[in-house]
Amino acid sequence: MTKNIKTAINTLVFLTLGGVLFYWAIMNQDTDELWNQIKQVNLFWVGLSMLCGVISHLLRALRWNLLLEPMNYKASTANSFHAVIIGYLVNMALPRVGEITRPAILGKLENIPFNKLVGTVLIERVVDLLITLFLAGIIFIIQFQLIIDFVQKLLLNQNSSSLGILLGLIIVFIILLYLAHLKREWFYKLPIIQKFKSFIDGIIDGIKTIFSLRRKGLFIVYSLMIWAMYFLMPFLMFYAFDGTAHLGISAGFTVLLFGTIAMIVPIPGGIGTFEVIVPEALNIYGVSSSIAGSYTLMTHAIQFMVIAGVGIFSLVYVIFKLKKNTNHEME
Repeated sequence: MTKNIKTAINTLVFLTLGGVLFYWAIMNQDTDELWNQIKQVNLFWVGLSMLCGVISHLLRALRWNLLLEPMNYKASTANSFHAVIIGYLVNMALPRVGEITRPAILGKLENIPFNKLVGTVLIERVVDLLITLFLAGIIFIIQFQLIIDFVQKLLLNQNSSSLGILLGLIIVFIILLYLAHLKREWFYKLPIIQKFKSFIDGIIDGIKTIFSLRRKGLFIVYSLMIWAMYFLMPFLMFYAFDGTAHLGISAGFTVLLFGTIAMIVPIPGGIGTFEVIVPEALNIYGVSSSIAGSYTLMTHAIQFMVIAGVGIFSLVYVIFKLKKNTNHEME
């Protein structure tokens, strides 16, 4: 089986899974009520949220250029920006493929070796992972009691058979951990464990590379600004709906974390996972399921619109640019 066929099968499987999750998320919702909520949305806040999305991609391009400096390469902001957008556009259809598309495009535009650019993308992912973990820790500390109350309420609403299944899964997990410890020499040789070890080694190497940057301070500023835009996108959308306008900064961070987790799952565009996971964040704050559903659908939709809208322009830009470069080489 070729790599392309495997990619196609994986995409089809995860896209189907996303469709099932999406249907499951809205099947018990009153679609008329969802649509009424969306029709009453405040477009001013929607526009601001979309603007923050575009700015986040611009900041990511600027930060990416800083990673090229230690290797003595330089790229224009425009080329980096359009490569970033196209990478996200590809990820909407083929998860993780955009991480290869992005450096491939910039490499063509700027004549930078592909393997060098792939390394910089890995470093970016390391930084984003560290920020996500830090964000999760902060939210858990700040919202500890609220989260505990929500989990307790969730468990109380489960029947005895569901709790029995959960307890059984926990016991099986503990047994597996014990067996893995007893057979640790064999366990460490498993391909999946070797891949995980390589992943951890990559994270460590990425962290070391960050310290070799020429402008570390600016890199940190860009990273914080990127995540500030990520935060503002769902936070500003609170004000677009009457039912979420009362939510504060803490709720915004919680929604950001849940949304990030939903997008990490390798399902095209986070379809289904976003609609299942994000409403749970809003439920913690007592938001009704209909409002949570409308908010989630609208927030996810504008993310698609930003990527698709700017992505089409970026594709035209890159095609024109590559054609122009080819004509210059032929002269």
